[in-house]
Amino acid sequence: MGMVYFVGAGPGDPGLITLKGKELLQICDVVIYDRLASFQLLAYLRDDCIKIYVGKEPGHHSKKQEEINHIIVENAQKHKIVVRLKGGDSFVFGRGGEEIEELLKYNIHFEVIPGVTSAISVPESVGIPVTHRGVSQSFHVITGHTGSGGSTLTENYETLAKLDGTLVFLMGLSNLSDIVEKLVLNGKDINTPIAVISNGTMNNEKTVRATLADIVSQVNSAKVVSPAIIVIGNTAKLNFSSHIQSPILNLKVGITGTKEIREKLEQGLSKLGVKPYSLCDMHIVETPSIRELKEELSSIEHYQWVLFTSKNAIKLFFEKLKDAKIDRRRLNNIQFAVIGLGTKQTLENYGYFADFIPSKFNSVALAVEFSQIISKNERVLIPRALRGSEELTDILNENKILFKEIFIYDVIGKITENIEYIAEMDCLAFASASGVSSFFEGIKEKGIELPIGIQIACLGDVTAEAVKKFNWDADIIADVNYTDGLIEAIGKFKWNDR
Repeated sequence: MGMVYFVGAGPGDPGLITLKGKELLQICDVVIYDRLASFQLLAYLRDDCIKIYVGKEPGHHSKKQEEINHIIVENAQKHKIVVRLKGGDSFVFGRGGEEIEELLKYNIHFEVIPGVTSAISVPESVGIPVTHRGVSQSFHVITGHTGSGGSTLTENYETLAKLDGTLVFLMGLSNLSDIVEKLVLNGKDINTPIAVISNGTMNNEKTVRATLADIVSQVNSAKVVSPAIIVIGNTAKLNFSSHIQSPILNLKVGITGTKEIREKLEQGLSKLGVKPYSLCDMHIVETPSIRELKEELSSIEHYQWVLFTSKNAIKLFFEKLKDAKIDRRRLNNIQFAVIGLGTKQTLENYGYFADFIPSKFNSVALAVEFSQIISKNERVLIPRALRGSEELTDILNENKILFKEIFIYDVIGKITENIEYIAEMDCLAFASASGVSSFFEGIKEKGIELPIGIQIACLGDVTAEAVKKFNWDADIIADVNYTDGLIEAIGKFKWNDR
């Protein structure tokens, strides 16, 4: 029997989940999630984690509550750690209590991890405080859509209309007209400020501010969509949002890369005020040629150099060295060449310092400069990616360098749920040619087209050339072969015309 953790995902922005919630996502065996939880959060999961979508959408239910209850129980009986990921907080109209009651019937252990409720955080994200001295001394959270009987609205409007505090309706967009009408009929001033916030804290957030008199027509004109929060009261006319003006602030960048690359890009871009979204997750897959690497490792003394063009190649090299039980002391006479600062640091993590690093961190500079320093008749082992730069080996061949190239891994990508935000993206960031191929092939398969005017940022010329194969041009090219360079290039780009 496993343990079920009810994790509040927060209002949408993945940065607003709690640390404990994030830690549980990183170790869980199963995650059961709904549409209100940001798909970005799924990037924290282990590759082998089972993902079960049970989200409910306006107009139809993907799963009935009874089915969801059964799914949670069934998975708790099979797996050790189960996360029930719910938008906002599990106990604020999240039906967490009902799901827990079901677990109690089977004596299944559980723990509730509080989440940041959208009732407070979404208004706050657009500068609306739900309480403010001299304006509102209380706030009231009301469901705008119940599951009972014929009517989907609360019947308590006589009391609600007389309250001086802020009224916050969740899940009420489809009933906005009825909510406004019943409040006014029960005495609420028609000039009362109101704000409707769609997709709060997310990349496609939209806010409409008005009064009860004209909010319905303005929301219809703005084509506001669910999920949305309705805030009614004098605080709704306040705007304490950030006044920092920066062309890159809230820039939306779609990322393609391995988990390590994604995390570095997300951290670096977030520091610039950018909102990163993982659109295509890449995974390392060993090729059949990995056996050839094992053979070469068994006679590693035949080589004088090992050349690395990626961190992944370094990791696989040392993993296979260990798997084959080859004593590292056999590397004593080996020298190492690396392509850039990232590979240099990764090599150092294994206790070795690079003997050669080019002046510019790209394949051409590596090949040209390495050819100038290597001694005649020295042999080079190059374990690398299947779709690596051909320029490297072409230049080595031109200079008659003796090398053995082994394609030990490939990088395979999968389009993520975040692709639904593609129309909102300002930029796409690619760290490798394989990432470019996986992304464009993935969206073609799904029939998705890129929005007009989207910018494309690439790490290095090889990646930029890969973009051209899909009839697009790179607008931003980092001429260094490490992720910080790509982050810096995006930060320096002229975004004034956004």
